[in-house]
Amino acid sequence: MNAVVENISPSSVGINEQFTIGISLENCGTRVPENITFEIIRIPPDIIVTEDLVAYFPRFVYRNSERQLRYHMRTAPDANPGPHIIKMRLTYGSEDAYVVKYYDVEVMVTGEHAEPRISSVRTNPQYLYEGDTVDLNLEIENFGKAIAKSVVVNLDHNFKGITNSTVGSLAPGGNQTALFKFKASTAGTFVIPVIISYEDDYGKQRDEYDIQLTVLDRKGNLNVASVKVNPVLPYDGDTVELTMRIENSGDNTINSIRVYYDHPFKGLKESFIGTLAPNEDGPAVITFVADRAGEYELPVTITYSDDFGEEQIKTNINLIIMEKNSGIGTIIIILLILTVIGGLIYYNYRTTRSKDAVIRQLMEGNDNSGNDKKE
Repeated sequence: MNAVVENISPSSVGINEQFTIGISLENCGTRVPENITFEIIRIPPDIIVTEDLVAYFPRFVYRNSERQLRYHMRTAPDANPGPHIIKMRLTYGSEDAYVVKYYDVEVMVTGEHAEPRISSVRTNPQYLYEGDTVDLNLEIENFGKAIAKSVVVNLDHNFKGITNSTVGSLAPGGNQTALFKFKASTAGTFVIPVIISYEDDYGKQRDEYDIQLTVLDRKGNLNVASVKVNPVLPYDGDTVELTMRIENSGDNTINSIRVYYDHPFKGLKESFIGTLAPNEDGPAVITFVADRAGEYELPVTITYSDDFGEEQIKTNINLIIMEKNSGIGTIIIILLILTVIGGLIYYNYRTTRSKDAVIRQLMEGNDNSGNDKKE
């Protein structure tokens, strides 16, 4: 005798759906079979059988008798699409003529594909500059017909920051935002691969897309707003106060700002500013003794920290220390000043005497004229 699969209804079985398998037991021999057992011996984990797995018949009544079996089954809610094999066994006969036959029944489980894709790209700030801290929002939408489960989005970029974001599950037509934060440390145009990993009816999937970001050229968010030296023209031996005002020209708060002056004099070399909000400036002040004259180019290093670690900016400032005059030079200058003053006094004295003489002559001339008239 044989077991024949008559039908699988429906022929295309979906996920979490019920179906039936019809089995016909047919006797093809000349004897009436006895001790007939038909059983399901192996079931895939994606299929659930709601009937007894074993059917027993002591014997068929007639030589050409048939028996119909119908198994009610269903696919699991997380069943994987594809072929699933159910193994069955038929035994019959007595000890002197015992027969065992095996059968495989293939059940094809159909499913749907999920298709999570990037539907929009947004950055904050909108225009990116070198040194900016960037908030990147990728809108992920499921364009498929199945649920996209365990959705994870990864960015393959070389910046310091967040490279992956867990979205979770996306129903067909649903959308979620994948959030990223990174430091745009280099200017240029970058093509960044975006890898979306997820699960659908067909198991684990992995799709790759590209986004393009342009980072404009700007040397950091911190700028030197002004440099002030007190006294304005320092001399050798003076105590000098050097003030550099640092301005935050970016859109984000900068923390732990320190300014280091690499000068050769005795005194302070470092100044701590702290935190600067956007469009805020602060002074970096040091004092030192200018114990040597000359013209100096002082290297200055500005360090600061943000969400992604410590950064630094390097610049230079020029400083001129004048040489004080010696004692002889001072005496000569004083003598020159006294000579000038003396000359002015002498010139004034000579001028005054000349004026007095002219006045006396005029007066004497007037007296003589009067005497002539009397005569």
